Amino acid sequence: MTFNSLNMIIDDIMNIYRDSDISESEKLSRIQVELWIHQYRALLLKQDLDKGRDINPEYVQTVGPLHISKVSNCVGNYNYKSDEQLPKFIDLHFGSGIVAIKDMNGDLIQVGTETKAKYQVNRKYTCNDYIAYIKNKHLYILGPEHLEYVKIEGILEDPTQAGECFDRDYTAYPIPVNMIPVIKQMIFDRELNIMS
Repeated sequence: MTFNSLNMIIDDIMNIYRDSDISESEKLSRIQVELWIHQYRALLLKQDLDKGRDINPEYVQTVGPLHISKVSNCVGNYNYKSDEQLPKFIDLHFGSGIVAIKDMNGDLIQVGTETKAKYQVNRKYTCNDYIAYIKNKHLYILGPEHLEYVKIEGILEDPTQAGECFDRDYTAYPIPVNMIPVIKQMIFDRELNIMS
């Protein structure tokens, strides 16, 4: 199995660009290369998933546990809001890059819209089910009491925003190995004007 951290990918691009010759007046920034890697990863994943393909588990990261607080009580149900803002999930043609929202027991929480969540409390059989939606970069959940932490599994635009657990040296970059050469080639061709 090949392990590719973000810093390993950046180093490969920098070394090829320099042709293994390190200059004191470096014109190429590591930060810029990292941004290109994230952008082209998001582009390739969006193209892949918008065709209706299944989500590769290597794309998915976990955000959380996120603490959520009660913000109101509405007719036997509670409205919860995440204390922290969420990172940006990739935008797909048929929805967002959120794969699943789970409570701390691993039980799934339905994902919907704000409108759907408001009507959920009036439904006969699902009025006591949790339903989640995102608004203004926060996660909102409607449902019964006793919910304090949740985890979100999804595809982030910038994988480094997954939380404190992402390490640029020791965390595998969330993309299949076969897409890494494509990302590198796109950066060389489109950003650095190096044709192979």
